[in-house]
Amino acid sequence: MKHIILTGSASGFGLKAVKTLALQGHTVYATMRNVKWLSGANAKVAKELKEWATENNAKVEVVEMDVASTASVNSAVAEIAKKSGGRIDVLINNAGVTYYGLGEALTIEQTEQMYQVNTLGPERTMKAVLPYMHAQKDGLIINVTSVQSRNLIPSLSTYNGTKAALDAVSVGYHYELKSAGIDVVTIQPGAYQTTDITNKSIVGKNEVVQAQYGDDAMAFKRALLQYFVPTPESGDPQEVADAMLKLVEQPKGERPLWTIVGGGPMAEKFQAMNQAIKEIVEFNINILPQLFPAQ
Repeated sequence: MKHIILTGSASGFGLKAVKTLALQGHTVYATMRNVKWLSGANAKVAKELKEWATENNAKVEVVEMDVASTASVNSAVAEIAKKSGGRIDVLINNAGVTYYGLGEALTIEQTEQMYQVNTLGPERTMKAVLPYMHAQKDGLIINVTSVQSRNLIPSLSTYNGTKAALDAVSVGYHYELKSAGIDVVTIQPGAYQTTDITNKSIVGKNEVVQAQYGDDAMAFKRALLQYFVPTPESGDPQEVADAMLKLVEQPKGERPLWTIVGGGPMAEKFQAMNQAIKEIVEFNINILPQLFPAQ
């Protein structure tokens, strides 16, 4: 059984994944912000998760971590390593924030916040756990990106950028770390309206700019927000938790670089884009050492 760090465990995909993984016998370090009892925003969910673990004889440890803070990440990983005897088998970078609307309506500070959580946060956690994985010559990192790293539609421009950046970083790490015995892969989820993704999204502080935009831009924004209203046909976010479990339990070296979950009618096109990127990257990996051999 594996020791797994999972970020963004307070809700959505993360909370379902904690329970899914723990019920299979894995030890899950469920990280989240603000878990201090009574005063923290996630104190209630942390308490309920601990109670659930006790009731189900599951191995779950709730650990305070803010992925936007290097000090917080390093402190949390050190605490987890102490609890696990220095063993960290899996890191799942799931924490994220969203924004639906015009990119200009975000202040630069809000844009920075999104990149801090969605892009730099996973970089922080990867750099914190990799020394342990190198010592083991073994490990798995799963970065939760999005089909929006391929589906670059308006009214999600900043979010698209954060996820596309993480997806690109993941590709580089995947090939860089392969010979070190460490797998780096991504999950690209589609839209799951029954999560709390919309309720927790950022509200632009500069929305006055909307008055300068044409009807086409505003009509698309309204349609996009309507698309995220849950319906009886909405997908089940448990599918993403199940995809995480499948990757965790697959043999090393056999895990696909990308796993699309709930990609909708465009899933085949997203997969074709992934395949094209893979072919380009592997062409360069094969040809460059031949063109510039070691002296």
